[in-house]
Amino acid sequence: MADAPKTGRENLRKVSISRIKKEMSDVFYLSDDLVITTLDTQRNTTAEYPVSIDGFSAIIMMTGEATVSIDMVNYQVKPNTIVFFNPDTIIRTVKCSANAAAYVLAFSKSFVNEIQIDLSTSLPVYMRFGKAPVLQVTQQDVDEIRQLFQLIKTMLKSDKERYRHEIIRTLFTTAFYFITEINQREQPGEQKQGRCEVIFNQFVELLQKYNTRERNVSFYAKQLDITPKYLSSVVKEVSGKTAARWIDESVILEAKTLLKYSGLSIQEIAYKLNFSTQSFFGKYFKQHTGTSPSRYKRKG
Repeated sequence: MADAPKTGRENLRKVSISRIKKEMSDVFYLSDDLVITTLDTQRNTTAEYPVSIDGFSAIIMMTGEATVSIDMVNYQVKPNTIVFFNPDTIIRTVKCSANAAAYVLAFSKSFVNEIQIDLSTSLPVYMRFGKAPVLQVTQQDVDEIRQLFQLIKTMLKSDKERYRHEIIRTLFTTAFYFITEINQREQPGEQKQGRCEVIFNQFVELLQKYNTRERNVSFYAKQLDITPKYLSSVVKEVSGKTAARWIDESVILEAKTLLKYSGLSIQEIAYKLNFSTQSFFGKYFKQHTGTSPSRYKRKG
């Protein structure tokens, strides 16, 4: 494996979803939230300077080979591999063959928040994004993923305006579960976990059980018989996000689901999520989403 190149942040190029859709050719996109395109040696700016994408992204290597630096660690990428990138990850192509080509999928954080996937399902893939970004797949896997991508691309260009967004979100959710299946197949047996991973998994289980009632880190720490400070440090070390952020994101996901699908009034949802008043719930929701519960509910 080659030495990692120097990728000082002074040369770092920040790339948004909007910028990708404007600068790349053969681009299929949904507003500034989702982009599908192709990448080859002629259209690979990460060979010139390090890039950081403002959103989640993944590449599926189709032909050729490459050495890719992800946060200063080099990975060998060959056909039938998927590489995952967290938001703000520093990406640099160290070297690649002349015939290297890949599919690229990039999606915003807000788009991820719109996908209705429970925490326990999303956790294994989320953890891979940061700790094991390269996933080996079979040719059949690649063929099936390409079919899913083609369906998404077809709908991105479709004139079916009324439910197009919902259809695309559903297809994206299908792709996510597909990747989750592959990820679990790669590791059929449960690997031995360290204490931090065990605590983190227990925290997520508690979060699924109590997120409609409890939003305080201290509550979850007490359930685990550890201090709030220790719980926060463990969650941050394992997942890259604080315990408080996990709690807020879980509550917001629950709130969005109820607003969109339950038929309950906003006041009833506020009560169900254990907010003292509808006003407090509204301020909390807007703080974390940028929009009010009523507007989100109308948007549907």
